[in-house]
Amino acid sequence: MTVVAERPALRMPVSGHAVRDQVVVASGQIAAGIGNMAFSLLMARLLVPGAFAQFASFLAVYLILSMPASAISAAAALEPVGLARARPLLLGGGGAIGLGLAVASPWVGPALRLPVALLVVLGLSGPALGTLALERGRLYASNRHARLIASLVAEPAVRLLLGVALGLAFGAVGGALGVTAAGYAALEIARRHRSPVASSPEVDASDGGTGAITALARRPVLAGPARWAAFGFLMLVVIQNQDLLLANRMLSPAQAGQFAVLSTLGGLAVFATMTVPLVLLPRSARGEGGGLLPALLLTTLIGAAAVAVVALAPTQLVDLFFGARYGGAAAVLVPYMAAMGLLGLARVLVAHRCALGAGRSAVLLVGLAVAGQASLIVSMGHDTRSVALSTVAAVTGLTVSLGTAEAFRVTALRRRLANLAAVLRRPVVLAISGVTALGLTERFIVPRGLWLDEATSVFQARMSFGAMITNLRTTDVHPPLYFSVLWATVRVFGSGELAVRLPSIIAGALVIPMLFLLGREAYDRRTGVVAAAVGSLAPIMVWYSQEARMYALLMLFGVIALWAQVRIFRRGGRLAWVIYAAASIAMIWTQYFGALQVVVQQAAFLYAIHARHRRGEGTRELMVPWAVSAAAIAVCLAPLAPFAYQQFMVNQTGGKGFGGPQQVGSAASLSGNHLTIYAALANLIWAVWGYHSNAVMALLAALWPLGMLFALVLLGRHQGRVTTLFVLAVLGPGLVMFCLGMVKRDLFDIRYLSTTVPVLVVLLARLVTAIPRTVVAVTMGAVVLMASMTVGLIDQQYNGANPRTYDFRGALAAVEAQARPGDVVYYDPVDLREVVEYYAPRLVLEPLSSKPGRPVAGHRSFVVTSPSLTNGPADKAKLTGFLSTLRAEGRAPHHRKFSNVETWEFQ
Repeated sequence: MTVVAERPALRMPVSGHAVRDQVVVASGQIAAGIGNMAFSLLMARLLVPGAFAQFASFLAVYLILSMPASAISAAAALEPVGLARARPLLLGGGGAIGLGLAVASPWVGPALRLPVALLVVLGLSGPALGTLALERGRLYASNRHARLIASLVAEPAVRLLLGVALGLAFGAVGGALGVTAAGYAALEIARRHRSPVASSPEVDASDGGTGAITALARRPVLAGPARWAAFGFLMLVVIQNQDLLLANRMLSPAQAGQFAVLSTLGGLAVFATMTVPLVLLPRSARGEGGGLLPALLLTTLIGAAAVAVVALAPTQLVDLFFGARYGGAAAVLVPYMAAMGLLGLARVLVAHRCALGAGRSAVLLVGLAVAGQASLIVSMGHDTRSVALSTVAAVTGLTVSLGTAEAFRVTALRRRLANLAAVLRRPVVLAISGVTALGLTERFIVPRGLWLDEATSVFQARMSFGAMITNLRTTDVHPPLYFSVLWATVRVFGSGELAVRLPSIIAGALVIPMLFLLGREAYDRRTGVVAAAVGSLAPIMVWYSQEARMYALLMLFGVIALWAQVRIFRRGGRLAWVIYAAASIAMIWTQYFGALQVVVQQAAFLYAIHARHRRGEGTRELMVPWAVSAAAIAVCLAPLAPFAYQQFMVNQTGGKGFGGPQQVGSAASLSGNHLTIYAALANLIWAVWGYHSNAVMALLAALWPLGMLFALVLLGRHQGRVTTLFVLAVLGPGLVMFCLGMVKRDLFDIRYLSTTVPVLVVLLARLVTAIPRTVVAVTMGAVVLMASMTVGLIDQQYNGANPRTYDFRGALAAVEAQARPGDVVYYDPVDLREVVEYYAPRLVLEPLSSKPGRPVAGHRSFVVTSPSLTNGPADKAKLTGFLSTLRAEGRAPHHRKFSNVETWEFQ
């Protein structure tokens, strides 16, 4: 017998294509998901409610029968030749199941509330389900992703074209026929790629192929890794669905319906990442490196996008798609969606370990998670929330254990520990570690209490997650990423002053080593060391690292994005592109004005592409990843657009936007309420030397010619395109904010330009290292610069005349020490309520708009105000009138002043 090989069954892709393969196939899967959803929504509009309920039930059963298919695809991706012999079994088994459903339909139909005709149609789909999974698995194994995507997209296409037409003609049965036909169409596209057994490398035609074919016939259909992959993926399906089955069994119908909504929405996140581990499996089995990290990053990105979409409006999302009666599911939708995202990561890790021969341990960990989830639900699953949190706990434990097992493989661990020890012994690493430790220590020493904006952050973080997002959407002007981090921090560490500042402290400390990396990548190691040292002491960076607001996080993401861009220009690399895109997305999700740096960096990419084209060089190497990263940024920012638009409209309608009064908490610059060159100088001084008293600021502003000289020196030394990029990253956002400040004064403030501060630090470090010619001169310059930073830091932190210091903690402690039951504390402006409640939660609080009560013997009235936070002359007149009323009643006032806070006590 002679066997002729038509083509190799397994093509060996280049490992560098891992990112491209994952993104392309995942895009096809997501497109298929969107198409299927569009089909379901169309059928909901076309069918009468009763018929659509029957059709939805058919889809649910069809989905349940399809779920084990991922195990078949996983096994086929690892063992395409061996599993090919199971095709007759899958066809016959599927046909038997379908025939059984058809025969038993008169009895099964009433139990499932399905008409007999729908069950018969469901039975017709039986032979296609397992076979389709097999053929798609073989496509994963042979790296034929174009045909795979065609098969994925064919299902929704046929459903939309044929299913809708049949639905119009025959109702729910017609729609079901369209679904079944779509499955067979996808199977026909997938099966067109068939590799004969002899095309496997395991078949040797030298002996006519007889011996090899006999050996293959004797080998088990599922051997080694493929068997464990099939078991692992099947058990992951159990984790995904057993909570729904147990909820239906244990909960009331209303609660079970709410959990069904959770499971349905969570299934969308799982579906979107379904292809990622299947693309990874054959790559890992062939020993091609570089596939795991892109798979994990893509899964994380898709999962995070799904969580972000539901987090923005969970209640509205549930009401829109399922109705208000299922609104209770919204309370736990975000953590449950996050768990489904983690389940996608677990599936990737299981696939990788099975392909590498560690499937037994992976399946053991999944089995423990299955048992743990069931135990938690049975013991504590009394309502929708407890069942959902049981799944969250089980999936989180599984993902963490799989990740730990992957990270601590013995051989890899030894190699990593040896490399880490060698790196840690380098002098520059020791220096940066010491500087970072110094900066972290400084940031933990916070001499001031919370002020208005920080107290507002804490107030919002104490809400439920859904209520916090709603509050941000309807009352705030900031995106939700920082508040989500703070929300989690409060749940773990509480809401004490240090606890709520932890995210900013950690982010601010991480900026220090990132300054070293940025300076080294842009210029040289010496510049990086000086930048890190200066950054550890930079007053404004320390200030916002100690504030429970988003600005330290914004600085961190800004530095990371710039470092990634410089690295792309210097060396290229897919990982740098991924980091750049992720940091750019995070910047805008942290603070809307982070978009200004993103625009500058995007313009830099476009200029680089244009410059290469003008020089006659190839642009594809830069243009393609830029286009992909720009598309990823746009997609991840799309869910934020309606959120931001609603915030803008609410503020405009409420009179707080453009054309309204200045924002509470905006600090005046040297030039009052109108922008001049001195306002720009004030912000530049704040950016470098921090906040100081008005007298010190006037003195420093008089030195503005030195700043101009510094800029001319930098631009005159021709440092190249990197310096130009950095200067634009400072000037571009600064000019835009200056223009916005002409319309609304308080927008021109250094906190909204936080991304420029680390860039200024790097430019200062470059000035110190580039101009001097000797090591001694460089050292002296660095010492002088750091000494000036130290003086500025001490004056900023401990000078009571600092206009940005608000001593609400001291003022309210004094009030609370004097107050007795029945006393009333009035506060002004009304925005102070959160900070007053934070420091004096047991006192009776009233806004100053309330009329003072009549004097009662033995009771006193207190007034707490901050003149620098009042909104103009009207508020000041209101305060004066209120105090005059209390004095007219014969109450003797006792006035005390604290930093930017005043109190009155009336007997």
